[in-house]
Amino acid sequence: MTKPNKGLAQHFLTDAGAVQKIVRAARVHANDLVVEIGPGRGALTGGLLAQSDSVVGIERDEALCDFLRSRFGCGLRLRKQDVLEVDFFELIRGEGFERAILVGNLPYYITGAVVRRILNARSRFKRAVLTVQREVARRIVATPGSRDYGVLSIAVQLHAHPKILFDLAPGVFYPAPRVYSSVIRMDFHRETRYRIQDERFFFRVVRTAFGQRRKMLKNALLGMVHGEMEILNRVGASADIDFRLRPEAVSIPEYERISRALKASFQSSGQIHESR
Repeated sequence: MTKPNKGLAQHFLTDAGAVQKIVRAARVHANDLVVEIGPGRGALTGGLLAQSDSVVGIERDEALCDFLRSRFGCGLRLRKQDVLEVDFFELIRGEGFERAILVGNLPYYITGAVVRRILNARSRFKRAVLTVQREVARRIVATPGSRDYGVLSIAVQLHAHPKILFDLAPGVFYPAPRVYSSVIRMDFHRETRYRIQDERFFFRVVRTAFGQRRKMLKNALLGMVHGEMEILNRVGASADIDFRLRPEAVSIPEYERISRALKASFQSSGQIHESR
């Protein structure tokens, strides 16, 4: 039996009940393509293979790849690769599918980076069922007004419906992590949930605001207009936003109104380069 690699922050799921709940949450059918991130020793893999004829595992650990090949043979299509280097578009097309279901127990230290890659490839996924640190799950589903609400909340909710399904105690993993985990499901849609005119500029505004989340919006965004409060006052009036609010109190549609008004202000003053 392969030992956990501390350098890769491996924590193997060992609880059969938790495995069954995760597999059920993925809602896999026989004709679905399932992509599993970090199959480890194959606890989830066996359940997924019982539901689908097409399961691809992404695993970077050589010893685990050997173990998985010996356990599942050719039933599991295995890729020895770092998930942060995977081209999900190429992978799914190469398997002959338009979209896939994603399942994974994400290493805590790269969760944010993996979620960003998933969001970039969102058009190729029906849903994702992920095990993440409980605090991260709360940030993903947080709503305006919550202290957990931030850039990650907005990034995920812009393109998916996220939901925390259940928590997992440290004892269901080996070795036991020092924190609780949560299983979340993100259901993706072919169309963005909100109409965003310029997504790159939108996130520039969002990141700038949350970069100083303890300040009021008018102070957090002041650097974007080179300290010209008069410009911000006009933007606030145009967007119908009270700039005395703090960043965590502003919804996605409200950030979009701010972004459109701010970009229009740049363009009308000839500062088009500011929107890039």
